[in-house]
Amino acid sequence: MPFPRNGVTALLIACHRRCCICHRFCGVKIETDHIVPSPEGGPDTIDNAIPVCFECHAEIHSYNDQHPRGRKFLPEELQGHKQQWLEICRTHTEVLIQSSWSSDVGPLQALIDELEFNKCVAEAEAEDNIGCLFIDDQFRRAIRDGAISTLNDVLKMAILEAYRSMGRANQLIDRALEAAPGTIHESPVYGAAMDSVAQGKGKIQEALSALVAFLSSTG
Repeated sequence: MPFPRNGVTALLIACHRRCCICHRFCGVKIETDHIVPSPEGGPDTIDNAIPVCFECHAEIHSYNDQHPRGRKFLPEELQGHKQQWLEICRTHTEVLIQSSWSSDVGPLQALIDELEFNKCVAEAEAEDNIGCLFIDDQFRRAIRDGAISTLNDVLKMAILEAYRSMGRANQLIDRALEAAPGTIHESPVYGAAMDSVAQGKGKIQEALSALVAFLSSTG
């Protein structure tokens, strides 16, 4: 069950829509997560809710107990982060004034936007759209920032497979575009390029759906 709506509203006002862990201003890109997860008996009460950004939400829920790496977020720590930040917001409002109010999205949210664009590229059926390459700027950013490593193995592999497929398609498209003007459709690489784009469509959708579901879950 969801948290009580009135309680969530009051909590978002109290934290100024900033993540209780990294303190980033989130705007609409914020989750109210369970401190003690529902499967472990955590109640749907505001006392058990913590406002977090998408990135910290991913960090909290991606820890693999079977293959420990780093330090897991425990409920006691999450409760401490929540109380500490709410106290700062209540008694030291100058911190909010002095800190940046930029709502720049984190690497995982940006990755969703990029996957949505790449999905449109893959769905384009007109032949003159072959020149539109897939982009991977946010994928590279997510790797550079270590965001991909925080994801569970199934989700991580879905994303990696999608971008591997897109990279291959881009290579074939580039080769097809090297054909002389007006002869691109006669290039032996052209058919392979279009097939590669079509094959990548399913992998992109799989990665996009899995990432959206993961970041939207409340755990």
